Amino acid sequence: MSELRTQVVGPDDWPAVGAFFEPKGLVENCWCTYFRMTAKDRSSCGPGSRKDRLREMVEAGERVGVLGSVDGAPVGWIGVGPRLGFPRLRGSRAAKLIEGDDPERIWSVVCLYLTRDHRGQGHARRLIDRAAEWARDEKADILEAYPEDDRDPGAAVDRDSFHGRVSTFEACGFTVVEPRLQRRALVRRDLR
Repeated sequence: MSELRTQVVGPDDWPAVGAFFEPKGLVENCWCTYFRMTAKDRSSCGPGSRKDRLREMVEAGERVGVLGSVDGAPVGWIGVGPRLGFPRLRGSRAAKLIEGDDPERIWSVVCLYLTRDHRGQGHARRLIDRAAEWARDEKADILEAYPEDDRDPGAAVDRDSFHGRVSTFEACGFTVVEPRLQRRALVRRDLR
């Protein structure tokens, strides 16, 4: 089994990012824009425009995520960055701030995705750890995520979810702050 190589996406990485998201922008032609746009903006923005938006962000050097590759082929993605860069989180019940939070000091994991043939190999943990390292380097106090809560073996978990699983985040040093919605949880890792 080849090792996963992780890298914070930079301005020259669009060819690899584009190749990973093709041909359909992964989950419902999202192009990792769902949380980066308001609902109004996204509803008027088709898949081609979402792709262009992500490409523009990558090429401009914006902080958009970490890409994982095996033998030079992109196989994993974690959308992560400063919480304030994700306008959709402001109205999200899953991502509701806790009293006393300083959103300027929090980074958010908004999506986690691996190609089917690279799941179950520990790659998600490697992507999460690299995202935490990057957030710490950028002086974030907290890295949070909103994964599917798989702690109850009898609970129905959305297998196609792009949020990750609580158990995976816990294995990376995150703590469940509180359950959210029916099958989700707010998890955080203190980076201080």
